Amino acid sequence: MLISLLSFLSLVIYSLAARYPAFGTLQTSTSAGVMNVVINNTFSPINIFDMHVQADLANLIEELQSPDTDVRAVVFSSANKEFFIAHIDINYFLPGYQSVLPFNDPGLQDMTFPVALLWNVTQLPQATIAMVEGRTRGIGNEFIMSCDMRFAVSSPSVLLSQLETSFGLMPGAGGGLYLAQTIGRGRAFEYVLSSADIDADTAAQIGWINKAFPTSQALHTYVQNLAQRIALFPRAAIVGAKVGINRVSRPPREVIVKDAQNKFITATNNQSFGEIELDYGLGKDLIQFF
Repeated sequence: MLISLLSFLSLVIYSLAARYPAFGTLQTSTSAGVMNVVINNTFSPINIFDMHVQADLANLIEELQSPDTDVRAVVFSSANKEFFIAHIDINYFLPGYQSVLPFNDPGLQDMTFPVALLWNVTQLPQATIAMVEGRTRGIGNEFIMSCDMRFAVSSPSVLLSQLETSFGLMPGAGGGLYLAQTIGRGRAFEYVLSSADIDADTAAQIGWINKAFPTSQALHTYVQNLAQRIALFPRAAIVGAKVGINRVSRPPREVIVKDAQNKFITATNNQSFGEIELDYGLGKDLIQFF
């Protein structure tokens, strides 16, 4: 009871200090310079990247940007083992949608709010690691590509993709750009134009992710050990290394802005725990779902 009360009070205090309303979709814990962030969107059965997650992530980014923080490494994972992040809440881009968030980021007016979030993830002074268990498509994949490192478990539920092309769109938050610089131009075309899923083992073989592990325990052990090792080193050294690597490996900001000039459509009911969400990208003809 006492622990629950303290957790509630900490959420209230954080809400008062945060720029945006807090929804509790990110569960955080910090130890020895490592922050673990568990994505748990209780507003969606498929962990969509909706306004609740975006608001909590914006507040978290602001916290991590503070010069007073002792956090040197951040590990993102998901409480939903079927969906790390399914995709963006595409209703956000439709006329009349009501959100607690501005359409454009106040600090980056030429970027929509979710695109600015991912750009800010790449700018964090901490080492960022995505520990993937579950389907990660669209902006979910763009989120993990915005992290410095990506690790996953070899599981049938781990499927990565940029699915936008099959809907007559293009990846709108840098997904194609990051893939081209990570796995090469030809392979980026292969996966972006086909909107095909890729499993963890194949993704590791071509460099989409760093490594794939046979079990969840092996994944967690490796990532936590890596994060704890990184957290031993001076913050300035971590920041300097990130700036140098980002300078030659991250698309320029103006290119991200141009890439994000894109519109989204609703192809599913956005919340279904059904066949299109589970099996999309496995070579099935989408017409059967409509």
